Amino acid sequence: MTQHSSNHSNITLPLLIDYVDTLLPSLTTQVGATSSQPNDNAEVLWVLQDKDAQLGIGPQLNSHVANQSHSSSTADMQKLQISTLSKLFHQPLLERYTLACFWLPTLSSELLQQYIPLLMRYRDLYAAHVLIALDDTVDLKAYGFTPFDVLNEQPSEDKVINKAISSSDSATLWQFNLYDYKQLPNWLNADYWANPENWGKNRW
Repeated sequence: MTQHSSNHSNITLPLLIDYVDTLLPSLTTQVGATSSQPNDNAEVLWVLQDKDAQLGIGPQLNSHVANQSHSSSTADMQKLQISTLSKLFHQPLLERYTLACFWLPTLSSELLQQYIPLLMRYRDLYAAHVLIALDDTVDLKAYGFTPFDVLNEQPSEDKVINKAISSSDSATLWQFNLYDYKQLPNWLNADYWANPENWGKNRW
């Protein structure tokens, strides 16, 4: 089934950057609530396809964070790192991030296959939230990611829409959130673990 366009719309890089700014405060709260260590700094990793993309897009990302730092407390908390797929693939020790955002709109499905293990490691271990922007012919449902339509999930501001229209590169957005990917069953809570009502009544 390849009905991507009917289920969700394409996303542009400027729109994705704005969405990351909007998403970070809630992610920082989620990570802080589940960790004994305070999470004052939101570690954000942007992963681009290759060095050419890093040279072209990297300055844009850095400039955006610098500009936002003067008017937004979110950007003040943000620690931005930029890398490429190849660099991460050959990096022996990966770091943990609040958010890992992969901007790969021109990556072919054939080339993507060699990087699937890397995406899975970030999905499971190295990021609380993962966003992956790919060509709309690529389907990541088999790997636990869900398609996501930013335009339908947040208010449509004129600034965001204008930025989206002005960009020529677009992609389908996939996401995975470590903290809400699965609903916990009712029995999986502390009220049922010890069964105190059975103490002294049964032998195990």
